[in-house]
Amino acid sequence: MKKQILILVALFAMAAFGVNATAQTPENKGAVVKTIDANVAGTDVLSAIAKNYEGKVVVIDFWATWCGPCRQAMKLIDEIKPELQKKGVVFVYLTGETSPLEKWEGMIATIEGEHYRITNKQWGALCSSLGLRGIPSYMILNKDGSTAYDNFKTGGYPGSEVLQNQAEVALTK
Repeated sequence: MKKQILILVALFAMAAFGVNATAQTPENKGAVVKTIDANVAGTDVLSAIAKNYEGKVVVIDFWATWCGPCRQAMKLIDEIKPELQKKGVVFVYLTGETSPLEKWEGMIATIEGEHYRITNKQWGALCSSLGLRGIPSYMILNKDGSTAYDNFKTGGYPGSEVLQNQAEVALTK
């Protein structure tokens, strides 16, 4: 546990200086912490994330630790995640600082995927630029980083079938 805390502290210190870092420990069970430089404008966060996954289909889950519907949706998406991961789909979880750091660190240890926690300023600008009305919300990126699907106007969990079908279509492009 001490090792995990030290790694996470080092990652967040590195993030403050603009270093894009990754950490995965045995305790994380497939959770990978990624960082976005706090100086990156909120409107540029999505393109910065997309650059990390060129050539991959990416499902992005906009969520928060305090959001009950977000946590329920994560359980549902876990049913389709293994099959899509076998096909090369990457699952990214994006939250802001309204998710308390300690609670976020504890929760992501059980959520397989790549996790970003951005500043409140970045989160606000990003959500505003996307027209995101609430969380949970989802976006699927094509292999070229363009948008294959999003439910920003409606929010909520669109259903496993919708996400799986949209990801499958994106895989064919």
